[in-house]
Amino acid sequence: MGKLALTSLAVAVLVLTGCSQKSPEVDMTKGTSDTKGASTNDGMSALQKLIASLEANSKTIYFDFDKYTVRKDQQANIDANAALFNSAEAKSFSIKVEGNCDEFGTDEYNYALGLKRAKSVKDGLVAKGMVADRVTVVSYGESNPACTEHNKDCWSKNRRAEFKVLP
Repeated sequence: MGKLALTSLAVAVLVLTGCSQKSPEVDMTKGTSDTKGASTNDGMSALQKLIASLEANSKTIYFDFDKYTVRKDQQANIDANAALFNSAEAKSFSIKVEGNCDEFGTDEYNYALGLKRAKSVKDGLVAKGMVADRVTVVSYGESNPACTEHNKDCWSKNRRAEFKVLP
């Protein structure tokens, strides 16, 4: 009985004292150096600024209810995105196409529809000269709404494909 108590005490001491970790201290007051060697003082490297700029200039692609084909009025956005992502400053990045849906349908159906929408946009970008290996697709189904109101205008904003630039 004494050995069991002594062993339990030893294990408790080891667990409580042996596994402590220190968090590293980071000095955020000095400028940082990004991967291209430029130093910034605003917290964003030149690489992060370029990625943010490319994402801000990309155009969202919208879809009709329960459809995954690119609408004729959205083809100009596909063309503009292909030109943007094929530009010299974007050539070294990968592009993630994120398919989204409105709240109608089951979760499984919406994830499948979001994937079809993302794939449809990828096919449009590849048709305009993008290398297919640079483009990945993902579906968020209805889990990533741009608008949460319950009306037709809001639902139409959720039926979309958006873009993320990956280093």
